[in-house]
Amino acid sequence: MPKIISISKLNYAYPAEEGKAPHPALHDVSLEIEEGEFIAILGHNGCGKSTLAKHLNGILKADSGEVTVFGMNAADEEKVLEIRKNVGMVFQNPDNQIIATVVDEDVAFALENLGVPYPEMVERVNEALEWVGMTAYRRHAPHMLSGGQKQRIAIAGILAMKPKCIVLDEPTAMLDPQGRKEVMKTLLRLNREIGVTVILITHYMDEAVQADRVVVMGEGEVVLDGTPKEVFQNVGLLHSLSLDVPQTAELMYALRQEDIKVPIAVLSVEECLDELEKQLGGIGK
Repeated sequence: MPKIISISKLNYAYPAEEGKAPHPALHDVSLEIEEGEFIAILGHNGCGKSTLAKHLNGILKADSGEVTVFGMNAADEEKVLEIRKNVGMVFQNPDNQIIATVVDEDVAFALENLGVPYPEMVERVNEALEWVGMTAYRRHAPHMLSGGQKQRIAIAGILAMKPKCIVLDEPTAMLDPQGRKEVMKTLLRLNREIGVTVILITHYMDEAVQADRVVVMGEGEVVLDGTPKEVFQNVGLLHSLSLDVPQTAELMYALRQEDIKVPIAVLSVEECLDELEKQLGGIGK
């Protein structure tokens, strides 16, 4: 698959308060992202995840290094609008992205600003609401919706712009389990059915295991990069970074600490049960 985002030796430090040194947030970060990937980015608070995300559509500009998005330099002011048409951002709190008092008007807001003709705008809004499963709520007031529904409306507003990539910065952090499930179902469907590239910043391991690829950050650097099974084999390293691991991998890790020979890269409950049955010699079959 073609590479749509290329990050090379990216460095960034937030401006210093008076009398203090600048705070380095990213250090020599290099990543390449292919079209159609679903990538989860993990890391403890302050490790640089959100800072990295904001470089992908020109919200922040690198101190040094380069970010190329669909062949465009993200630091080029003349390319920022085009980049943002291709890379949409969804933030943690949907209330910060919802502007209008009616759902379909909110989804149409960015399209109006871009001067999209009315017939096309209506078509895009209808399509976006259908994709996120919110058509029935099109005339509702956003403030009357649940957190998960609001977040799906925020995603629809980005989706209506027809981006090739969506970057989501902890979009489920403020949601209850049902809301988280709704949002993940929507993201997986967008990725797998219409090929939208998804970059999901999350601290939920059950979300990360559903990705194609997991990138782990620590202190502004990329520490691990691989498939969920490859990354979650590194239980000790992840613990040292103050990160949890999926409960199944945690259980396998604990068993290995007791010299019980089990694979550590076990992520699904079904795999875990199969392995436990093998260890118990088939008891319960």
